[in-house]
Amino acid sequence: MDENKTVENLRTMAAEGADLLAMVEALREDEAFRLTPLHLLRILDEAFGIPFRESRALLEIFDPGLRPLVPEAEVVRRSEAVLAPYLPRAR
Repeated sequence: MDENKTVENLRTMAAEGADLLAMVEALREDEAFRLTPLHLLRILDEAFGIPFRESRALLEIFDPGLRPLVPEAEVVRRSEAVLAPYLPRAR
């Protein structure tokens, strides 16, 4: 998947109501995307216009391999607080 396709896939997932955990897993499975903390922040900026100064707070809930450090409900709650203003959601 090329980077434009990766961005479009994330936008589609967000529009369908996917949470950050689902997006991270999709990025992990995308062979054309190298999932690192910095690349995650960059692709969130590219896909949704989320500034690094806001999205970097998300790194506190993940280990360096982007596996959750807190329970799933906490990841969802904290990530939605950061991402909600930028993500389209299914109605």
